[in-house]
Amino acid sequence: MCKYRHSFIYYVFSKARECETLDINNRKKTFVQRNGRYLFAYPITFFVLCTLSEGFSNDFLQLGASILSIFIGLFLTALVFALDKFYIPTNNNLGDYKLGVNENEMNRNIEISIDKIESQNAQEKLWQKQSLYYVQKFNVLVGKSVIIGIWALALICLNVMYDSFFGEKLDKYTIAPITIHSFLLFLKLLLIIVVRFLICYFVIEVFYNTIGIISSMVNFMSVRIKK
Repeated sequence: MCKYRHSFIYYVFSKARECETLDINNRKKTFVQRNGRYLFAYPITFFVLCTLSEGFSNDFLQLGASILSIFIGLFLTALVFALDKFYIPTNNNLGDYKLGVNENEMNRNIEISIDKIESQNAQEKLWQKQSLYYVQKFNVLVGKSVIIGIWALALICLNVMYDSFFGEKLDKYTIAPITIHSFLLFLKLLLIIVVRFLICYFVIEVFYNTIGIISSMVNFMSVRIKK
């Protein structure tokens, strides 16, 4: 149960930002590692906005919607996989035990002792802690990617439904004196630019997160198999 009073979406995004800031050892990452998706997505998005004055074509929007649908299904499958393969429920009544068998030569009785192992190897403790941090980061980042993918799909559907509105060519307009008509036109163009920006940015971020999630999962499973 979320302890925050904010919405669950806010909780997911705040925890995702925390996971993007800290590594698997819960130490702060470098500036490039923390903000890699911004440094990668913003330049590409601004370049696309400047070179596509007429907006996105219907073919691109259909392709983008298909790819996002596949990624959303992939992410949901990854969440189920993570819950099944990575998560180990905590039970304070369970532990590691060692069995001791001693024979008393005087009366030929056999004594059996079962002792709980309280101490763990330091390396094993570190691995368990890293595994816990990884599972938390994995689930949060996958959940955030699903939300972003759904938002991108909603904006693509809106763009397709009102193709004549969002397909407006922007470079034909010039700066004019401020009037009610020019102000309304400015709001219209601003809405078009914002929707185009968000579609492009969301698609790039989903791709970026997909590469990071899959590569980290493969690396984690490789280490786990070796152990």
